[in-house]
Amino acid sequence: MLSWLVIIVVSLLLFLILGKITGSEEHGYKTNDDERKKHIKQQAIVSSWIMLLVFFVINFFNDFFNLSDMRLDNVPLIYPELLYLLIAVSSYFIFYVMYRKRLGG
Repeated sequence: MLSWLVIIVVSLLLFLILGKITGSEEHGYKTNDDERKKHIKQQAIVSSWIMLLVFFVINFFNDFFNLSDMRLDNVPLIYPELLYLLIAVSSYFIFYVMYRKRLGG
């Protein structure tokens, strides 16, 4: 029962956070973002996903050609998904700042 409650609460929080990040009014509350700000947020989202795909491709080729560093084999990574989540979130904020400066915000 607790696992269902955690899944529901986390899903609702992600729904609200994504609404705030994208500036979309389809997520339950009205935003005051103009078209320029929505465009900046959308560009940052697309760029962060492309960055995440680049990391996936690099990771695949490292595994496929066995190019990984042997010294890192003994380092346990408990939550590997957390690394990709951090990459996606941090690259979103980096690209958001870049596009905001570039598009005059």
